[in-house]
Parts: sequence; structure tokens; C-alpha cells
Amino acid sequence: MGYGNRDKPERKSGRAGFVDARLEELRRRWENATDEREKTEVSEQIREWQSFRPERSAPSGGRR
Repeated sequence: MGYGNRDKPERKSGRAGFVDARLEELRRRWENATDEREKTEVSEQIREWQSFRPERSAPSGGRR
């Protein structure tokens, strides 16, 4: 059990991590988009998802 000398694998948890991952995926899609219509569609989704991102004003108290 345990991780020995290795650091624990970093894991994005909670809503913020999920939204960040979704935004990364959308940005990649935007960069690979071939036409303007697709870029517009994806950028709208990016804007929408950015509004879901919770503010990170204070560090979350999960670690001790």
C-alpha cells in the first residue's frame, strides 16, 4: 500500500478540476478547428464553461 518515496499522483478533483479539463479539451478543439463556424461554436462553449469555473480566491481546505 502507500506510495513509498514517490509523490502521490496528482489528481484533479472536484468541480474545478473537471471544468479545467473540459476547457483544455475545448481549447484543443478550437486550435484544430478548420472553419469559422466550428471555431465560433467551440469558443461559445469555452465562454459557457468558463462561467461554471468556481472562483479560487482561497485554497481549498482538503490538505493538512
